[in-house]
Amino acid sequence: MEYYLDNAATTKISESALKAYIDTATTYFANPSTNYKAGQNAKLKLEETRDEIAKILDVSSNYIYFTSGGSESNSIILSSLLWNNSPGEVIISKIEHASNSEFARILKEKGWKVSTIDAPQGFINPNKLKSMMNDRVRMVCLQYVNNVIGSIQNIEELVKIVRLKEKEYNRKIHFHTDAVQALAKIPFSLKELDVDSASFSAHKFHGPRGVGILYTRLVNQQPLSKAGGQERGVRGGTENLPAIVAMSVALKEQLGTTTIKPSCYDRIYDLNLYLRNNLHTHLLSPRGNYSPYILAFSVAPFPSEVFTRMLNDKGFYVSSGSACSNNVKAKGESILKAMNYSSELSKGSIRISLCDKTTKEEIVAVVNEINNLYDSVVR
Repeated sequence: MEYYLDNAATTKISESALKAYIDTATTYFANPSTNYKAGQNAKLKLEETRDEIAKILDVSSNYIYFTSGGSESNSIILSSLLWNNSPGEVIISKIEHASNSEFARILKEKGWKVSTIDAPQGFINPNKLKSMMNDRVRMVCLQYVNNVIGSIQNIEELVKIVRLKEKEYNRKIHFHTDAVQALAKIPFSLKELDVDSASFSAHKFHGPRGVGILYTRLVNQQPLSKAGGQERGVRGGTENLPAIVAMSVALKEQLGTTTIKPSCYDRIYDLNLYLRNNLHTHLLSPRGNYSPYILAFSVAPFPSEVFTRMLNDKGFYVSSGSACSNNVKAKGESILKAMNYSSELSKGSIRISLCDKTTKEEIVAVVNEINNLYDSVVR
């Protein structure tokens, strides 16, 4: 039997979303940028879907742009800084997704100062952010839900600090958040967060891969990549209409028509609590302000790569760190070290991530298997 418990890496596309993809690809096959009837029908469907997603997120459809996913959405926002003739300063956390932290290297090469802020145990101290603000800061980029341990950042409080500094400096400071692990996982309101932009990815909530959302209030957003003017010039290239419609269907399945708490949230919370109370390992995820969909622990001094391979051989599919960090040597470990975890605990880190389809039987089975392995090889 197989147990898939790596849903923070990707979720399985839902049957309804897959059907919507196929139906849309069959019915609306024409390019939305063309002038004939079939193309205009596709364009109408595209804008109807944009309106539907905007309604779910309770924002203006003028702020919704379709991209290839969270990484591209992040890159569009950060790359917009390169159009500035006078480089300033960007503040990002040390626990950002690679699409943000790696792009910061490009900004440095182009003359920008990139200041990184600590996040002990996954959380940023608001006073620390306040002390780092100065009149050269043009953007603050802080992740909402961490993809390694599931910590939920108090974005609303951090944004308020930036807004006060805007008034002090009489100048706009863009606040961007990577919210890929938040949408359809935790209840939130973009209006209450008051961020200038946020990134989302469909395959994290049972939509297809290769499609996502960029929410941005920035007027005249300047992308680094120019093309045919699609997405109001922010993201060129023929729109992936079947995937966009499928993403909307998946989002509605998880949230209904408003950004309320996902219907399965309480059940997932109980499953996470069972993991916390019954695993013999060292807990890395925080004990408060966490997403119940992610649970990180350490099997130190045993290396996580070997331990996860042993679990995989038994049919339990979990990850060491995050899927993205697995592609970059020691990236997951460096994020955990930035959270002030020891090198030994970091090297033994494992992540279990849940979805609305995860069952209690699966969680009980993986707990028993992890405890049996851990007690036999570590204790």
